[in-house]
Amino acid sequence: MSKKQNESLFSESLEYADTLLNNAFTSYLKEQWQKAIIDLSAAHKIFLAHKNISKVSICLSLTGLIKYINKSESYYKSLLLLEDSKFLTESTHNKLDIAVNKFAFGEIYFRENKYNEALFYLINALDSLNEISILKVKACEFIALIYIKLQNTKLAYEYLSQAIEISKIYDLKNIYNRLQELSENFINTNSGVNFQVKNQEKEKKDIQQNTTLLLALSKIARTVNAEANLDKLLMTIAEQTKLVLNADRCTVFLYDKDKNELWSKVALGMESEEIRFAADKGFAGAVLKTGETIRIKDAYSDKRFNKDIDKKTGYKTYNLLCMPMRNIKFEIIGVFQVLNKKDGDFTDSDEDILLAIGTNAGIAIENNLLFNIQQKMLEEQQKLFEGFINTLAASIDARDKITLGHSNRVRLYSELIAKKLGLNKDVIGIISKAAMLHDIGKIGIRDSVLQKKGTLTKEEYEHIKEHVKITYDILCKTNINSSFNEITEIAASHHEKYDGTGYFRRLKGENIPLGGRILAVSDVFDAITSVRHYRDRMPIKDALNIILDGVNKHFDIKVTDAFLSLSCDIIVDILIGEYKIQFMAKDRKLLSGLTLRQFADILNKKSPDKKEDEIINIFNKYYIRKKDFV
Repeated sequence: MSKKQNESLFSESLEYADTLLNNAFTSYLKEQWQKAIIDLSAAHKIFLAHKNISKVSICLSLTGLIKYINKSESYYKSLLLLEDSKFLTESTHNKLDIAVNKFAFGEIYFRENKYNEALFYLINALDSLNEISILKVKACEFIALIYIKLQNTKLAYEYLSQAIEISKIYDLKNIYNRLQELSENFINTNSGVNFQVKNQEKEKKDIQQNTTLLLALSKIARTVNAEANLDKLLMTIAEQTKLVLNADRCTVFLYDKDKNELWSKVALGMESEEIRFAADKGFAGAVLKTGETIRIKDAYSDKRFNKDIDKKTGYKTYNLLCMPMRNIKFEIIGVFQVLNKKDGDFTDSDEDILLAIGTNAGIAIENNLLFNIQQKMLEEQQKLFEGFINTLAASIDARDKITLGHSNRVRLYSELIAKKLGLNKDVIGIISKAAMLHDIGKIGIRDSVLQKKGTLTKEEYEHIKEHVKITYDILCKTNINSSFNEITEIAASHHEKYDGTGYFRRLKGENIPLGGRILAVSDVFDAITSVRHYRDRMPIKDALNIILDGVNKHFDIKVTDAFLSLSCDIIVDILIGEYKIQFMAKDRKLLSGLTLRQFADILNKKSPDKKEDEIINIFNKYYIRKKDFV
């Protein structure tokens, strides 16, 4: 589409597109199919230009339905349009979009005389169609007609009455008159207003069967849309299919193209070991090859039957129903195999039910497989990303051995602070990566300054401050993924101060990213508790007092509060983490539960008691790290 065409579409208002969509619904009601398709096509283009995915989905659903009714598209091509719409509804999670899509599926199945499938979709759509009275009244009408077909007069009358009431409320005169006529004929046919059922046992059985079917199909629909675990997804599909078809066993075979094999871990009635066999063997192989459903009354009399599985398991197959399972492109991705119906042979109705299940199941299974592949790719990308970050951090350690491990310790302190602040896992991950990269800019600092043994001159200090800007510039050019912008901003703000006197951008207060405020505390604490070229580590009392004195000047009070609430034993773990030092159990017990703030209070006492002296000595034993202290 050209830029000029795009601008033209954008100039059309969403209000106009809504008018076109409403006109299409009216044309649908009046059975003016061609006019409806023209309006839907125009509305679809405008909604697409405005990226209104919700309305795009509704247009696709209605277009697929009307093209089927108008015979301008085949049954299967119309279903593909509806599947496209269904895919969009999964991203919007809009109840109305989903309801319109289900309604369209339901009407097509109704017109195909596939009443069980139609009931499943229409009943599931009904409650969410209040905004579109035309579809709600039609859904009630179709459900009533299906129950008339099923000779369930009670439910037929209930839905017919509901349809009449809706058409009256919304002044749908033509449909109201037609429904009234249908109701009168229905009453006359069924011997008066009491609607006495001639065969009550048959009605009871029909209701039970339909209820079981609807519950099973509903469970399958919920599971295929929500279950991320492939084994659980397949198990639910197999269990519910077995229940609906009143069969002894159901197996869902998937096609492995690379190995040209059919495989399954789900064969109800067996242990959960994996079944695999060549894709040209047995009934499942025949269905995979031809795409045709196989229904057999006596499996052993048919030469296509693969007896190997029965021999292996000791199971005896009598009759079976075998059907292909297709994806949204109508490609076969697997095979349903249902064995040993308990009340006779499999029927045409069983095939229809299995087709209804397969329509959703095939697409859901392929989406699940694609999701798992995508997850593995993301995991690999994450490993590469983390490896890249660790390599960059290691390059700094290689420049200056005396600061070896600084970035990792800053990461550990920052993660602990972030957890104390209640940040979520993803945010903590971003802060963690920023901590590893916060000093990458030291690559651009001269060795003579970076490794100087002694106090820095003013010029040297200004030069070393440049590492933050260099960090920012390097990371800006290394924009690997969408979260890297946040990593860059956090890493480049670790020398900002809460009062605005930091560098390099002199950010102040809440304008400093929270991750940057966390890194500021972690970076300062590690710097003053580590050996440098020009000094030894600072006494722990002085180090903690620097953190306390920096509140609301250098540091955010929320961050310092979180840091000072950390337990002393956890801090010792980090301090000795790079050394082959054993943290004695009795020492850990003494320091555990004692926060840094409590420890600072003890250190600042003029006369600590005996127990407090012991705590100070134990902490300093690990903090000072004398060679002979253990």
